[in-house]
Amino acid sequence: MSSFEDDEPRPSRRKAWAWGWAGVGVLVVITGWFGWQSAQQPVRWKNVGFSIDSATEATATFDVYLYKDMDAICYLRALNSRFTEVGVSQVRVALADGREQRLSEPLATTETATTAVVNYCIGAP
Repeated sequence: MSSFEDDEPRPSRRKAWAWGWAGVGVLVVITGWFGWQSAQQPVRWKNVGFSIDSATEATATFDVYLYKDMDAICYLRALNSRFTEVGVSQVRVALADGREQRLSEPLATTETATTAVVNYCIGAP
C-alpha cells in the first residue's frame, strides 16, 4: 500500500537552501539598484516648516542639498484644508550660495492655506 505522500517527490534540503539564497541575492541586487538611483539625484530637499502669514500668503521653509555642480529649481505649493493647491511658486537655488541652504520663500495664495511645502526640486543647468 502506498500513501499519497510517497507519490510526490520532495525537494532536497540543498535545493531549498539554493533557492532561498538565490532569493536573498535578488533582493540585495534590487535594493542596491534603488540605493544607487537615489545617490544619483542632483538635489535633495527637506521641508522644515511653514507659516500662514495671511489669507493670501504663506511661507515655506526648507533645506536644500546640492550634490552636483549645478543650480536647482524648487517648486513650492500651498494647500488648503481639503488638500487643494491654492498657491504655487518656484525658486532658483544658486550653487554659489553653498551646497546646503535653508530657505524661506513666500507663496501667494488664492485662499487661506493650511500648509506650504516643497513639491519637488530638479537640477537646473
